[in-house]
Amino acid sequence: MPGREQRRYSRKRLEVDILVGSQHAGGECYFESSNLSEGGAFLTSELLLEVGDLFWITFSIPGTQVAVHSRGKVVWVNRNPDENDPTTRSGMGVEFLGLSETERAALADFLARV
Repeated sequence: MPGREQRRYSRKRLEVDILVGSQHAGGECYFESSNLSEGGAFLTSELLLEVGDLFWITFSIPGTQVAVHSRGKVVWVNRNPDENDPTTRSGMGVEFLGLSETERAALADFLARV
């Protein structure tokens, strides 16, 4: 998949509900992540945005009082998962843009514990 070779952060398999909003897309909706890192997430969905689309993103870091409020950018899209491979899913890789140091530190701490 495009973008995988460019990852700066290791990803953890983790399902987190993530609220995504976009004026361009006309509102907001929840997505579920299938993996998460300090730098981004893979959001599983049949509803897909386009590479380069910008939006805001909000989610709570499980087991903490920290909520992440950031911008996000679609960096790659998987529209055609392999029907013979149950580990592939339709969805999109998103990059977090502008996490605060507090958000990034809390996310790194959480990911180190899971």
